[in-house]
Amino acid sequence: MAPMHFANDDTEDIPVLVVVAGPAGLAATIELARREIPTLLIERRRALSSHPRATVLSLRSMELMRMWGLEAEVRARSVDVEFRMLLTDTLAEAGGGSAIEVGYPSREQSRVLSPTTPACIGQDEVEPLLLAHLSGHPAARVEFGVELTGIAERPGGARATLRDVRTGAMRTVHARYVVAGDGARSAVRGALGIRLIGAEAVLVGATTLFRAPLWDLLREHRYLLYSAAASGTFLPAGPGDRWLWAAAQGESAAPPDERRAAALIRLGVGAPGLPLKIEGFRRFSSAAQLAVRFRCGPVFLAGDAAHRVTPRGGTGLNLALHDGYDLGWKLAWALHDWAGPELLDTYEAERRPVAEHGVARSADPAGSRRAPEQELHADLGGRIAHAWTGERSTLDLLGPRLTLFTAPDGTDRAAPPTRAPIHVRRLDPLAAAAVGAARHSAVLVRPDGKPVGALTADDDPPPALRVAVAAVAA
Repeated sequence: MAPMHFANDDTEDIPVLVVVAGPAGLAATIELARREIPTLLIERRRALSSHPRATVLSLRSMELMRMWGLEAEVRARSVDVEFRMLLTDTLAEAGGGSAIEVGYPSREQSRVLSPTTPACIGQDEVEPLLLAHLSGHPAARVEFGVELTGIAERPGGARATLRDVRTGAMRTVHARYVVAGDGARSAVRGALGIRLIGAEAVLVGATTLFRAPLWDLLREHRYLLYSAAASGTFLPAGPGDRWLWAAAQGESAAPPDERRAAALIRLGVGAPGLPLKIEGFRRFSSAAQLAVRFRCGPVFLAGDAAHRVTPRGGTGLNLALHDGYDLGWKLAWALHDWAGPELLDTYEAERRPVAEHGVARSADPAGSRRAPEQELHADLGGRIAHAWTGERSTLDLLGPRLTLFTAPDGTDRAAPPTRAPIHVRRLDPLAAAAVGAARHSAVLVRPDGKPVGALTADDDPPPALRVAVAAVAA
């Protein structure tokens, strides 16, 4: 593990402090650790949540899982479904139901767009995978049972006060940067005085986690979610017979007790004698809100701390993962001095429009019902095209540094000495054309796949490359 340093007052000095081991915090820590940035991730809870608050990873989220080497493990824990919603009176009548699009591409569409496909998997399965992945990174340290009780900007970073939940022991750390992924009721956001704008309590209800042999009833009618007119919404929450049942309620209504929940589930399934086991309840009150700013000096908000969305469209988990990924690689570049501070300004500039789209969608009563082409631009974020080059995708050729894609018949291009490292990839003609590096040309691409500069045969490579690098590295 990379050493941690202490100031004269025994304050621990660390490059990055990440608050809360949710999807945003875990993604940011993984990206920092991949680039060998010592990072402390704290989590108030003693263990991760066992309730599957979300059940879908988008196409872009699965591309991140593939990048981190977790695609196969995700698939092993996911459910094979069509990424649409089935409208039906009861699940027993699924054969007469109507399938509608919910913003995710089909398998066939995904094969054209990406080397992977979306996945139906519970959030309580995703987070442990990300946490276990971090155990292989010596730069990352994770501490459970530790909460942040205070934060203040200081020269060269932020000073945070941490408390051991079990013993009450207090300590302070000085972090060059802080990633606050501490949820919808973010203590960091509150301490910094950052307001939320938008509607509160847009969608209120409860989810019930249960086990029942529904696939035996549904047979070939396998979908991402089922809207049963008789009682609510059903979502597969893991392989086998693990399910979520969600129902909207009034603001003051309590979740149904086990007996009432079982009766409503059987009503929605259309099987009065259905054997089932209730495993838990979770009440939710979701908003459609956006923080007025995502940054306060060295502190960055991510995930639900920066934007609150309702369950409509299933965007919350995916927005958080993408926030953490984007912030993680950019902070690492700044700390490695591969880029100037201007790169960090692009975090909010690039993520806010996507968050605004997600918030607006989640506030729309019909927000779950979207064609894939309405949502893919927000999910994929302007990355280069996927094209196979041998057994690898052009997306697989991206790494933690800049990538220069060149056409096979172009002039030899050597990467010039720059602050940001560049890896040169020579593509076959079809793949080169797909990413914008047609005959005798090249394209420079960021780690997230966004192109930042194109070079033609007439360009003098070293000066032209320096100009392109400057566009991202400032």
